Amino acid sequence: MRSTSLFSLTLLSTVVLVYYLVGSRYRWAVLLVASYGFYGAYKPSYLLILAATTAVNYFAAVAMGRRSLKAKRRKFLWFALAIDLGSLALFKYADFLFGTLRGILPQGGLLSDGPLLRLIMPLGISFYTLQTIGYILDVYHGRTAPERHGGVFAVYVSFFPIVLSGPIERARHLLPQLRSEHRIALSYENVSRGVKLIIMGLFYKLVVADRAAIYVNAVFGNAEKHSGLTFLAAAVFFSFQLYCDFAGYSSVAIGSARLLGIDILPNFDRPYFAASIKDFWRRWHISLSTWLRDYVFLPTAYALSRFLKKERYLSIRVDRIIYVGAIFLTFFLCGLWHGPSWTFIAWGCLHGLYLAVENLLRVKSKRTLLKIGITYVLVLVSWIFFRSSSVGEACAVLRKILMEPGSLFIPQGPDVVAPIYAGLAILIVLAMETKQEFFPGRFSFFNNRREFVRVLSYVAVVVLILVMGVFDGGQFIYSQF
Repeated sequence: MRSTSLFSLTLLSTVVLVYYLVGSRYRWAVLLVASYGFYGAYKPSYLLILAATTAVNYFAAVAMGRRSLKAKRRKFLWFALAIDLGSLALFKYADFLFGTLRGILPQGGLLSDGPLLRLIMPLGISFYTLQTIGYILDVYHGRTAPERHGGVFAVYVSFFPIVLSGPIERARHLLPQLRSEHRIALSYENVSRGVKLIIMGLFYKLVVADRAAIYVNAVFGNAEKHSGLTFLAAAVFFSFQLYCDFAGYSSVAIGSARLLGIDILPNFDRPYFAASIKDFWRRWHISLSTWLRDYVFLPTAYALSRFLKKERYLSIRVDRIIYVGAIFLTFFLCGLWHGPSWTFIAWGCLHGLYLAVENLLRVKSKRTLLKIGITYVLVLVSWIFFRSSSVGEACAVLRKILMEPGSLFIPQGPDVVAPIYAGLAILIVLAMETKQEFFPGRFSFFNNRREFVRVLSYVAVVVLILVMGVFDGGQFIYSQF
């Protein structure tokens, strides 16, 4: 199921209408019914997992709220974390673990002939699990009070604009907006802003991402037939496919919430204009990178600082050792979170290596075109691992790019339109984001003081969507994670 589908847009329109017709006291109920209906339309049985996760974290947080000492709250924390992480591990990683063990164990071993579980991963479980883990840890540490309204908390976990692929919200930001005292009235500003974000999100997804996907899939789906130059073109297309797919989803999600007067955290900030890998992660999937920083990197760094007592080890300063150790663990888990595959793990470890080297070399994020170009190339190399079916295939693709450039693959017949449209759409995105990044105060079409210019600009985007968009493409990429 796709968030660009007719069902999703019809549901959103209905929810917005009913949401503003009922009193603020019952709006949580409207959102809960809509969220469970939206999620259950994919596969109703997975509502049980969503509801169970919600109930466990709700009661664990309430129980912790009644106890002042951390020692007494800890058992509820570990119980909730065991359920959250156990569910994620069972549905997402069990087959990967068993498959890995089968490859390690000798023939006739304990797992060599046993069937794999072959469980289907519930949609969105990676995202709402991180959201509940962040909530339960914040309650444990006293950073947020437990939500005592079960219905409001259920909406927080399942809020339909973000349940499939985020952004990953924080309790102290979203929960207050879902309570009855948050009396938001229907306003032109919210509707206008929400519709504009949805339009731009659909452009990013349908025109850029889904058009680029046609060429990318044709190349990586027949990897043995293509040369290095073709793979380089496909890698560049994939970098924009992935970015525009996920940024498009985030824009639609944020815009949908804005129609309801609810503010969702931003998720992207023109990441391909980053001047370092550290800067890239300030701009890419911001809700995940900040979550990893707060709940993995900083606790790991703190734990290592307590363990490592000397100022230097092997002539290396301890703060460098702590950073490298914490960043590698963080990005190993980041790669693993994206999926049970060695390609994702390699992608995560590669970014960990990038960040470790930047730290050791004291690389500054001062902007130059050279640094922006180097950063993009490094990111592009990592995307090849992300897209490839195996680490071996990724290495073979890189070898071809460097040593066997060959000729560029150009589709024949009607398929030739896809890379042409995708290239034009990428140039439009680059032009818009270059203006936003380097010339924010200059003339603007979408934020022009004249309403006529603003309206005409968005009408032009709608026309581009209708003319160049792919309306039978696949679902959002990150809904698979």
